Parts: sequence; C-alpha cells; structure tokens
Amino acid sequence: MIDIKEALDKIYAAIEPTMKQAGMSVVRPEGVGKDESPVAKGDNGVGYRLDFKGEAGAVALKHFDNKLTFEISTTVDDDGNFSDYTKVSESLLDPESCDDKDIRSVSGEVSDTVMAKFCKPTSSPKVKAPKTVSKAAARSGSVYYDANTLASRLTASLYSQHRAEYNENIKKYGEFLAEDFFAHGCAQSVMETIRRNDPTEMRKLFNLLNDIYPDATNETQSIIAVTLLGELGEDQVMLANCCDYMCDDLMGPVIKVNKYLSSARGKRAKAKLKNPPVYKPKRQKRPGLMARMMSASQQQSNLNNK
Repeated sequence: MIDIKEALDKIYAAIEPTMKQAGMSVVRPEGVGKDESPVAKGDNGVGYRLDFKGEAGAVALKHFDNKLTFEISTTVDDDGNFSDYTKVSESLLDPESCDDKDIRSVSGEVSDTVMAKFCKPTSSPKVKAPKTVSKAAARSGSVYYDANTLASRLTASLYSQHRAEYNENIKKYGEFLAEDFFAHGCAQSVMETIRRNDPTEMRKLFNLLNDIYPDATNETQSIIAVTLLGELGEDQVMLANCCDYMCDDLMGPVIKVNKYLSSARGKRAKAKLKNPPVYKPKRQKRPGLMARMMSASQQQSNLNNK
C-alpha cells in the first residue's frame, strides 16, 4: 500500500527535468516552500493535484476516486490563466495496489507526451521523432520495447542532459541510430550513476531498465546488457551494487556479459571493435600453370585463324 501524496511526489521527481526542459515550473500551493512537497489538495479539497505552467502551456495531474487524470492546456483566457484543459489519459492509481511500476508508467507517459508537444526542435528541416512503445502495448505482447523507447525514457526521466543529443541523432540520420547514441555520453552517465551508488538514483535507473528489459527486442536487450552495463567488467563492487537493484531477467545476462568481456577473448573482441583493422582489398588470385597454358594456346589459335 502506498500513500497517493507520496506517489505524486515520486512522479514529480521523475518528470521535473522534462517539465523544466519544456519551460514549465511546478505550481506550489500558497505558503509551501521550495523544499516541501508541491502536491496540492484537489478541487474543493477532495483528492490531490500536481500542476505545471509555462509560457507555452500547462499540465495538470489530478487524483480522485483511485484514478489519475493527465490533462494539458494551451488556451489562455481573458485573465491570463490557462483554461479548457484537454484530458490526455486516465490511469488507475489505487493506493491498495499501486507500486513503483505504475509510477514509472505514469511518469514515462507524461514525459513522452510533454516532450513531443512542447520540446520539438525549432530548426528546419524538422524530422518527426519515432513513436515510442507504450507500456500497455508491450505488456499485451503485440509489440516490444525498442531502442528508441529506451533512449526516450532515459533522457526524459533520468538524463535530460542527453536529450539534445537524442534529438540531434534523429535529425542527423532521419531515424534513431541506437549504437551511435548509447555508446557515447549516455553509457558514461549510466556508469557514473552506478559509481555514485546513490539509492534514489539507482532505483530510478534500474526500475526503468527492469521494466523495459523483459519485454524488449533483442537489440534493445543487447544495448542494456552490453552497451550500458557491459563496462562493469571485473569491478565486483560495482557489479554487486547493481545486483541489489536488477531483476532476475536482467541480472543473469549482465553477469555473463561482464564475465565474458573480462576474459582474454572478450578483451580482444572489445579491442577489435575500438580499433578495427585497416581494410585490405582481396588479392587477385593468379591463374595456375594449366590455365596459363590453355590461355596461351587459345591466343595462338586466334592468331592462326586470322
């Protein structure tokens, strides 16, 4: 069982970087300081709500009757206040059954929606970002989490400093190229999180990875286990820190990957990837003696027939 106010506080912590990037600030109840919870009482003192506002629009999360409603407004009335909120979605958030997965699902949906609506690149030509896979679709088995969804969730809820790189990747190639993105800054940020071993940061990181990994494509699972977590190597302390947070589906592959990459064979494989051999064209194979004799005979025959 979880307190709904606590759940909204967790959602706020997860989406705040995205809201900031979208130019929105949280609306705090009167008399509430910066270090206090921004969650307010709902309409007429019933339920709870969490509001964000900026120049481009406003976002409201309202909890009532075990349901969380996600609304957006871009309409300003005569008094300069946002009005005519449009409902984006409504999710079940029952304190009797709510858990961290539900919180991650809501946070991911809000972050993805706000990013798509308020953080579009302004430079031209504009490239439409690939669609992300929803939690409901992945759980139904109709589709699997792809690398683009992993990148979008990581940069929306954890590593907002890499969001510009994510957008630039899509703009540059016209699609999302996963290895080009993950193998650089994002992988380093994941390692920095693990080195710090801050419980709050570690829970956020592995809650997201644990949620995506079991229902992900093979490519996405490989990115998580090898590209993002394959640098743990022989550092048993860092690996042990991760094991405290990894789900069983993820733990086994990560341990095997790092064991292999720490071996002599694995180190050679990594070295080849970082320093590929210089390309050499195939040598033309000289014809054998019999082939050369037949060729000479054919040439002589052609001369005699002229």
